[in-house]
Amino acid sequence: MIGKARCPASCGEIVQGSIDGRDFLVTCPVSLYTEITVELIPEKRIRSLFDDLNKYSFKSYLAAQKTLQFFGAVEYKPIITINSRIPRGIGLSSSTADITAACMATASALGKDISPDSIADIALSIEPSDGIMFKGAVIFDHIKGIWRESLGDLPEMDVYIIDTGETVDTGEFNSRFDLKELNLKKEPLVRQALEIVRTAVKDGDMKLLGEAMIKSALAHQEILYKPHLIDVIEAALKFNAIGVNVAHSGSAISMFFERNCCINGDLWTELDGILKKHGKKLRVIKVSIDNTGPRQI
Repeated sequence: MIGKARCPASCGEIVQGSIDGRDFLVTCPVSLYTEITVELIPEKRIRSLFDDLNKYSFKSYLAAQKTLQFFGAVEYKPIITINSRIPRGIGLSSSTADITAACMATASALGKDISPDSIADIALSIEPSDGIMFKGAVIFDHIKGIWRESLGDLPEMDVYIIDTGETVDTGEFNSRFDLKELNLKKEPLVRQALEIVRTAVKDGDMKLLGEAMIKSALAHQEILYKPHLIDVIEAALKFNAIGVNVAHSGSAISMFFERNCCINGDLWTELDGILKKHGKKLRVIKVSIDNTGPRQI
């Protein structure tokens, strides 16, 4: 019994923070994927798989196990194969993508479908999670899961993700003792950004969406400071970017342009100089918005 599924990354978040004590983020799904194959073996044929699992495959293994429990198929054990193109630890939701794909692949192996809400429940039982198990852009409480709201499809855009190679542990970030206080401090800006996003997605207004991204990115500087962020934003806007967002619990910065826009090569020269000034290297991953969500293959 074999199943396979694919899940997109989220290139950081359009907005992230808290409102009235509720943590949330707004997802930004893009065409960068993890694919997972799950083979189900009768439990009596397997002694132990744990010795062969790293921290990434262990989360996927847990997700597959919890999916088996959800369907009452506890007589099976999963063997997981991960093929991911999503860089780890920079804020592109690589772990949530793995978990989501593992849930869907396990369900597929059983000949079942599993809802995004059920996947979200499983993911949050493992670790703080993004909302990329849902299609399009969603408001998602990444800690408790009590806020789940679909905003609709994002406008079609090309996205250039800047990966400096720095990593951030999402679990450690979300357990910071000062995080609640800092989120409260930036709440007025986060409220503004979220309302702008609602209007932007409803109207398909890319310019408004870009404004919301930048507002949230700058408001987050007191929580996870990126010394090169302002320079990157200024350079991107100078070369006609729609907006710039950040991974709020990671190092990635993403620049958004109209689909199939011709980028002036001087942008890359300027960005390279900005990052070198801060002792970092420029690596760019080009993707596009993907509103279709995860799927069984």
